[in-house]
Amino acid sequence: MSSPGYLGLVIMLCLLALFYLRLKCLYVLFVYGFFQNTALPFLYTSFGASRSLIASLLIFKEILLLAVFVYCIFLWHRDVQQPWPKPVYILLLFTSYCVLRGVIGLLLGDDPWVSFWKMRLVCLPLQFLVIAITVARTQPEFARKFLKQMTYLLVFLAIVGILMFLLPPSDFWLSHANIADYGLDVRGDDPIMYAESTGTTGTATGREAFASLSSLRAFGTFGDPLAMGFALSSPFLLLAFIYRKRWFTVPLLTILAVAVFATFDRSVWIFLFIVGLIVLFRRREYKWLIGFASVPVVLLLTVPPLAEFAKSEFDELSWTNPGTEHAEGITMFYQRAFTDPGNILGKGMNDSVRKFPESGYAFLLEHFGLAAYLTWLWFLFSMYRYLNLTNSGKDYLLLPKAMLLATLVVMHFSQYPFNYVGWIPIWYLFGLSVAVASTAVSRARIPLNSLAGQNPKSLPESGHA
Repeated sequence: MSSPGYLGLVIMLCLLALFYLRLKCLYVLFVYGFFQNTALPFLYTSFGASRSLIASLLIFKEILLLAVFVYCIFLWHRDVQQPWPKPVYILLLFTSYCVLRGVIGLLLGDDPWVSFWKMRLVCLPLQFLVIAITVARTQPEFARKFLKQMTYLLVFLAIVGILMFLLPPSDFWLSHANIADYGLDVRGDDPIMYAESTGTTGTATGREAFASLSSLRAFGTFGDPLAMGFALSSPFLLLAFIYRKRWFTVPLLTILAVAVFATFDRSVWIFLFIVGLIVLFRRREYKWLIGFASVPVVLLLTVPPLAEFAKSEFDELSWTNPGTEHAEGITMFYQRAFTDPGNILGKGMNDSVRKFPESGYAFLLEHFGLAAYLTWLWFLFSMYRYLNLTNSGKDYLLLPKAMLLATLVVMHFSQYPFNYVGWIPIWYLFGLSVAVASTAVSRARIPLNSLAGQNPKSLPESGHA
């Protein structure tokens, strides 16, 4: 079957899934996203699946996501019949501008495939936020149920990730699921993104300080340690701060902590640490706060490889002479990015325009321009302020607010929030939180009889740390 034939089949499957599953297509979007980056390379390497088939399967979730997004807009206008929460309009402005800038870049000669993927990245937050808000406002019980199910699914995938980190031989990926060949042949990515000698992504290469544990970082079914780390951060935080504590909570948190540690992803560690500090401080749980803040100190004093790793990273962080790309993203971005005239309107979608490859803010500024950078910050602060509007007296919105503040920090390291696999659990949680706040605001502004049947409890009640 030709490539257009496969593509037509994929589109038909997406439409059938939407027709029969409706909002339950979330199961497909999440599960497919969590397995795609290893399942497709496995089919390509071990079973010799054709490039056209794998390429069509690659965009399956993109087509289904777009279909569910359009369906949710229809549902909102049919069932909710209220204005969207204010942050959605700001995010729509950000997305519309970025897409317009991408189209202009295409007209000026930017690479079409690269431009498509850049625009796909910046569209993801709007798509998933709209879907999550709509699910929470129209089917709140299903929204809560789905959140819990995805939490436990991710715990299971954390176990799988640990086993895949410890058990497979060093040539497993090269021989059975060559992610590098898949990325170069099917996705058309830049070769610099992959380690062809191991058949993995370049980010999966092991940390030198932890070479005794493994030659690779843990990436599990997610295909990339960065995606795995951020995907697991959401269930970790929910189990730690939202769900009521049961006998199995601590074992599950331990599993997630080990899996996140095995990714050796500094950005995820920082993200979790910032969120934990903010939540415990705002709840005035000072004993837990001191204990939580002491964990990194104890680990640095008792785990020599970790201390060596931290020292090497700290030594590279210099305001005048940063030694790594991450350090450049933190320091040199603020020194030089705003003095480059090309960043006013952006320099196009091609990767060659980037001077600061490890900064999410530079990603927006250099590709799309100053307007994208400013509207993105406006959106994040607007969403934080919107979550403060609820007067419910509960603290279950404290966690997403802390996660928003941590997002502002980790954006200095890369464009993580635009990653599908790693951030869809986080965007789903953000969307549910905005829905809770919007329901509270609606109840304050609209007569109660017009809100009959609406249930604001899209999030579970908060437990104790």
